[in-house]
Amino acid sequence: MVKKKLVLYVALAALWGACGNDNESQPTAAPDGRTALTVKGEIGTKGASVSRAIDTDWGSNDKIGIFMVYSGNGVGLTLENICDGADNKCYITPNDNGKFEPSVTPEEPGEVNTNRIYFPIIGTVDFYAYYPFVTPLTDYTCSLNIADQSNQEAIDFMYADKAEGYTKNNPVVSFNFSHQLSKLVLTITPGDGLTAADLENLSVTVGGQHTTATFNLSDGTLTAGAETTDITLLTTKSGALCEAILLPDATTSRTLTFDLNNDNDLPFTWEMDKALAAGSKYTYDVKLHRTKIEITGATITEWTPVNGGGVDAH
Repeated sequence: MVKKKLVLYVALAALWGACGNDNESQPTAAPDGRTALTVKGEIGTKGASVSRAIDTDWGSNDKIGIFMVYSGNGVGLTLENICDGADNKCYITPNDNGKFEPSVTPEEPGEVNTNRIYFPIIGTVDFYAYYPFVTPLTDYTCSLNIADQSNQEAIDFMYADKAEGYTKNNPVVSFNFSHQLSKLVLTITPGDGLTAADLENLSVTVGGQHTTATFNLSDGTLTAGAETTDITLLTTKSGALCEAILLPDATTSRTLTFDLNNDNDLPFTWEMDKALAAGSKYTYDVKLHRTKIEITGATITEWTPVNGGGVDAH
């Protein structure tokens, strides 16, 4: 009789904790014996360590979205494939060290954190993750808009390749996030006939760029919107540094306009002859002369380094 009762208890525990494909609601409180997900996040591009949009690693209280799905059925990220209600759960790194925890802390001892993800007692699961966390999502896509460049961190977007084949026995998931957009950085100095003071009102625009896109979190594809417009780069007060996060674009010609805004000098233009690849950072040294613009020291690096070569714009 004792053995029969033991078998029954074990069976009930498995039934209670395992994920079922019937997508039934699971209880908020986790049953005894379940294992919580442990999350680590690394930022890289094609395996290399790189910085984020703000040129640091994770920032304090950065938030990511995480999904847990059933393994091995080839369905991908869909509502029907979500395991145990782990649908766009928000995790946060309070100490900017890449160690993430559920973003909502229970107010009372013993209260359940509804953002915490638990492994099923039986079965294998996969995970998807992205940055920054947004809600709500529509059909597991993120809407991106880079028109406003004033906060570079806010428009950066990263995605982690699907982490596959996890169980409660290996609960630590290390997500490798990579930048999905492109970055342009211009270091500007005054040349012949100009001083640093002449750069204080400088504005730089890049013409004809897509500003909106959707990113499919299931298959990792980005689709740009149809409309294009000019984008004004984020510029420091002194005009010494300009930068922009741009949508990837296969076009190998884009016009940058440099305007001193002094009611005297006409704007300078320069034709950038590089396609914009996802995860690549394009850095140029720009020297503005009274009569021309000189661009040298071009590199493309991982956020991906790329050499550009010297350019004169008139």
